[in-house]
Amino acid sequence: MLIENENKEEIKKINKNIELIQKYDYEKLNDRIKLMEKENEDLKNTIKLIANNNENIDKKNKKEKEELYNKIEIIVNNITDLNNKIELIKKNNEEINNEIENEKKMIIEIKKQNRILQEYINKDKYEMKLIKSKLQNNISQQQKNYIKSVSVFPLGNIISACYKSIILYDNNLNILQNIPYAHNDDVNYIEIIDENNFISCSADKNIKFWIKKENKFINNKTINYAHENNIIKVLYCSNKDLISCSYDNKIKIWKENNNNNYENIKTLTHSDSVRTILFLEDKNILISSGLDGTKFWNLNKNEINYNYINCIKYIKEAECYWNKGLCINEDRIIVPGDSIKIISILNKNIIKKINIPFQCWGIQLIEDKGLFLIGGWRNDIKIYRNDNYECIQTIKNAHDHNINGFVELNDGSIISYSYDNKIKIWKF
Repeated sequence: MLIENENKEEIKKINKNIELIQKYDYEKLNDRIKLMEKENEDLKNTIKLIANNNENIDKKNKKEKEELYNKIEIIVNNITDLNNKIELIKKNNEEINNEIENEKKMIIEIKKQNRILQEYINKDKYEMKLIKSKLQNNISQQQKNYIKSVSVFPLGNIISACYKSIILYDNNLNILQNIPYAHNDDVNYIEIIDENNFISCSADKNIKFWIKKENKFINNKTINYAHENNIIKVLYCSNKDLISCSYDNKIKIWKENNNNNYENIKTLTHSDSVRTILFLEDKNILISSGLDGTKFWNLNKNEINYNYINCIKYIKEAECYWNKGLCINEDRIIVPGDSIKIISILNKNIIKKINIPFQCWGIQLIEDKGLFLIGGWRNDIKIYRNDNYECIQTIKNAHDHNINGFVELNDGSIISYSYDNKIKIWKF
């Protein structure tokens, strides 16, 4: 009984302890639950706060986006306005440029009309000076054949080419040097490089370079058999290239190599003999003329070896007979043959044709007097105005034979040279 009671007490104690433990655990759990509920509440508040912040951020972003879109729209509108203003400015500039061009044309036309008017005012006086032109010098060269060409050095000395020979004169036609066997056939043309250098070309098919040594010119370089036939003219370009033309229907371009010799790098062709060439370096245009007419070639000097040269215009009826048969006058060239053709360099078409009573071989422009002279298959010289192309004077029997050409001296005097083997100097 005693043991049973003790057991009961023990059980009771245990139950109490269990009850206490359960109560403790429940309270602890309850505290934990409360804590968790509080944390949950805090979490809800935090989430709510975050949500509110996000809402505020979204509103702010939306506002900023709207402001940004508004700014972009303003910028686009400004750009559109600016483009419209630019277009308006361009249009205004175009109109202004057109007005300027029209004004320039008007000024040119006014100057032209004034010049024509002034010339007409002074016409009688001017013609009187021309009519009273006198032969100041007339010497006969002791040569086997007629004079083919005359050229002038920068300081005024004169050089003539004829059968095999080259003769140098001072400006009073006193002989300074005679080179009797300069070539093996007719010397057709002398190209002056500078005071101490010139080039000659000949019917012997050779091109020769001459240099002054001890006041005498000597041959220091030759391009042998440069063409297959009579070489009529050679040009020396500012970049030291050469251009030559011949009866073999060819134009050749020559370039100096590392050995100081010239090599043919390009050949252009006509269907008949090429009688003269003119190089407009500022326009990169080569003009060639002969019995088959006149051709315009573009010379793109930026291309290696002139690979892209092509004929940009061919005027069949603008034939030419000799190396002094092309003359440039402002924006025009004058080509004499059976008639005189005035050709626009810009449009490359004949703008005027003048009938003449003889076949023309040589022409010379006198710019300061607004005139040009022609001579040819007759011993007369005809003088024309270069604005209205009126013939204002004919000098009858200016030479005893056909006239090959002219050249202007530094003092404005004019040289004429002829089949009669004479050089004549004329003054207005």
